[in-house]
Amino acid sequence: MILAAAVIVGLLASLAFYRRRVFSQIAAIPLRSAWLVSLAIVLQLPLLRAPAGTAQDLRVQQALFLASYLLLLVFIWRNRGLAAILIVGTGILCNLLVIVVNGGFMPITPETLARINPGSSVEQWPEQVRYGYSKDIIHAQERTKLWALSDTLIVPPPFPWPTAFSVGDLIIALGIVALLLAPQRMLKRRTDHES
Repeated sequence: MILAAAVIVGLLASLAFYRRRVFSQIAAIPLRSAWLVSLAIVLQLPLLRAPAGTAQDLRVQQALFLASYLLLLVFIWRNRGLAAILIVGTGILCNLLVIVVNGGFMPITPETLARINPGSSVEQWPEQVRYGYSKDIIHAQERTKLWALSDTLIVPPPFPWPTAFSVGDLIIALGIVALLLAPQRMLKRRTDHES
């Protein structure tokens, strides 16, 4: 959710800054192998559409989810000449690190889930159960490795859909906004220098 919001904010900011040139500005971003991002999103969908359950029930979806990160890393490497893409890559690495050290899912605490699900209590969120329709698995904070990189941040009101996200997600969002706002001359100069 936070990444979709970043795209919208980046597009609106780009529209305000570039006005009539906004479409040519965005079209001029020299991305290589952008299809890798689309394929990575497709590979994440089976996990994001799966209801709550145990991690053992979702081995195939989990494998596809982890494979999607490999595709994203290849995309980052192919576009490493763009500073904004390096910001996105830093966020992706933060997320991948916390996911891998916690068994292949993004950890989220019962306390965080109680905050984003109004009317629920901490007791309603048992540990080691995957939170439905997400990439998250429920872990107590003290049993979460690299807890600070997990889904600990919350989109505050008045945002209509309470959601948790990670520091990595926030870094990715900043990179997306930076990419959409970067002047063409900066994008061209950086990529020309790399080739």
